[in-house]
Amino acid sequence: MENTEQEHTSGQLNIKKDSDIDLKAGTILVIDDELGPRESLKMLFKNDYRIITADSGDEGIEAFRENNPDIIILDLKMPGKSGLETLEEIRMMDEKVPVIILTGYGDMDAAKKAIHLGTMEFISKPFDIAEIRKIVREGCEKRRLEKRSEKLVAELNTLNNGLKERMGQLENMATIGQLSAEIMHEVNNLLTVIYGYAQILMKELDSKNLAAGNKKYVNIIENEIKRCKNITRSVITLSKTKMELTDVDINGIAEKIVELFESSNIGKDVKFAAILDKKLPFVKADANQMHQAIVNIVLNSIQSIKGAGSVTLTTGLKDNSVFLSVKDTGKGISGEAINKITDPFFTDGKKDGTGLGLSITARIIKNHRGKLEIKSSLNEGSEFVISMPAA
Repeated sequence: MENTEQEHTSGQLNIKKDSDIDLKAGTILVIDDELGPRESLKMLFKNDYRIITADSGDEGIEAFRENNPDIIILDLKMPGKSGLETLEEIRMMDEKVPVIILTGYGDMDAAKKAIHLGTMEFISKPFDIAEIRKIVREGCEKRRLEKRSEKLVAELNTLNNGLKERMGQLENMATIGQLSAEIMHEVNNLLTVIYGYAQILMKELDSKNLAAGNKKYVNIIENEIKRCKNITRSVITLSKTKMELTDVDINGIAEKIVELFESSNIGKDVKFAAILDKKLPFVKADANQMHQAIVNIVLNSIQSIKGAGSVTLTTGLKDNSVFLSVKDTGKGISGEAINKITDPFFTDGKKDGTGLGLSITARIIKNHRGKLEIKSSLNEGSEFVISMPAA
C-alpha cells in the first residue's frame, strides 16, 4: 500500500462540506485493499457522487461512522479484517445501508453469507460499468428515500410528543375554563334576574306616565347590567397563565394575524398589509400571549375604522430592540384618551366594547419586559408600537 494513498484517504475522511454533498446524488464508500479498483470507482463516480475510499476493513468502518454513506462497495477478500467481518460490524451499526459486494474470487459460501447479511448485489471483478452505475444509482435513491422517511418519522414523533404535552396543558386549562364558565354562568343568571326586575320596574313607571327624567336611574341600571354581561364574557381572558418563554418569530405571528383577518368577515372593508424585516431576530416570549396581544391591537384598529380603511403591520430592529407597529386609518384617539386607553374597562365611547383588550395587551407586553407606545391624533389614525428586547 502506497503512503500517498493513505494520506489521501485520511484527508478524504475529514472532509464534510454540506454544500458539496447536497449537489451530489449521494455518498459512496469504497472499501477495497487494491488501489486499482478504488481509483477506477473514484474516476467512474466522482462527477455525480461524493466518494470516500478506505483500504482496509477497520478504516472502512471508521469511514462509515464519520460519513454515513448512502451505499457501500465492499471487497469480499481483504487481508486482516475480511469483507464479511467488516460487513458484520457495519450491520451492527446500520441494518439498511445498501452494500455491493465486489470480488475477484468465486467464493459461493462467502457470497451466500454476504447475501444473508443484507447485500444488495454481488459483482465479480472486472465489473461492467453500465451495470455497476445502474446498481449504485438505484441503491443511492433507495437509501436517500429511507433517510428522508426516517427523518420524517423522527419529526412526526417530536411533533406527537409536543402535541401530547400541549394536550396535557389544554386539559388543565379546560378544567380551569370549565370552572370559570360555571361561575360566569351563575353570575349571568343573577344578572338576568336583576335585569328582569328592572324591566318590570320600567313598565310600572311607564304605567304612571312619569316624565323621562324620573326613569333615568332605571335606564342606568339596565345599561350597566348589559355592560356587566359583556364583562363576564371576558373575565376568563383576564386570568393570568404562566408564561412559556421560547424563541418567537414576530414576523411569523404578524403574517398569521394578517392572514386571519384577511380571510374573516371582521373588517371586511379594511385592507391589511405586512411590511416585515426579513432579518428580524427572535424575541424571548410566550408565543400564544404575544399573538393575543397583537390581535387585540389589530381588533382595536379595525373597530376605529368606519367604512373603508387600512391596517398596516410593520416590523424592524432599532437599538437592539425588535419592534412591531400596527398603524390604522381610523378615527384616532384624543390626547386625554391616550392616557386612559389601556386602563381596564375604558372603552373611549365604543358601545360594543368591554375596555379589556388593550388592558390585557399592555399587561402582556409589560410582563415580557417590553414597551407599548401609542401615537395618535383625532381624525388622523393611530399607531401602536410594541418594542421588545431581541433574544
